[in-house]
Amino acid sequence: MYPIQTEIETCLTSLRKRHINGIFARDPEEAASRILSLIPREATVGMGDSSTVRRLDIVKRLMERGTRVLDPFKPQGAQISPEDAHDYTERISREATLCDVFLAGTNALTRDGRLVNVDAVGNRVAGMFWGHSISIIVVGRNKIVRDLEAAFDRIRNTIAPMHSYTKTKESGGRKAGTPCAITGECNDCKAVDRKCNIFTIIESKPLRTTLNVVIVNEDLGLGWDPAWSEDRIGQIMDNHKKYLWKPRFDVQ
Repeated sequence: MYPIQTEIETCLTSLRKRHINGIFARDPEEAASRILSLIPREATVGMGDSSTVRRLDIVKRLMERGTRVLDPFKPQGAQISPEDAHDYTERISREATLCDVFLAGTNALTRDGRLVNVDAVGNRVAGMFWGHSISIIVVGRNKIVRDLEAAFDRIRNTIAPMHSYTKTKESGGRKAGTPCAITGECNDCKAVDRKCNIFTIIESKPLRTTLNVVIVNEDLGLGWDPAWSEDRIGQIMDNHKKYLWKPRFDVQ
């Protein structure tokens, strides 16, 4: 296994060879500061669902300085009932598809600089490379994998099943009609509610988008190697649950 600092340095070098702006941050606080420096104050910022981004508390900081944020996962400046939450999320997600800056996490980053993701709807992965002049992807050190094979294995057998399981069992989400939401394991199902509908690989800088990847030297978001210690995996899961989006707004 590579030392983590060597892995991060390898990824940063690989990203830059692919004309992607690789940025190192020691911790979430530095990551938030670096992200703020990349976003013009007058820009409109769209978001993809990401517990990693929520961990940085970047939305609050953007709004405090007067930047407009299209956050489909939290109503801004208006009260909304749980019954209207779905319509709100749909409307803001569509608006966030075309704006100045897009901010999201990623499921995996390979050592040779490729970003690998899975999505249910497609708005999060599309926003990474289309519809925005600037895209910013935040990556915790735990998302780094050896290669594409390892990335797909991590997504299919760890990230997607545990994401569905956690949302269904522990976060008040709508009961999912997928086996993994019950078992926590991938069955390569053909369910209507399947979440692994769209896989993407970003190989290089999109022609019309400046792509920035901020690698944080801390475990962020959902993802781990099963060979890691139970303590480390448990901490990753606990933090993910803490910053996981609940499908209903607690606003009346």
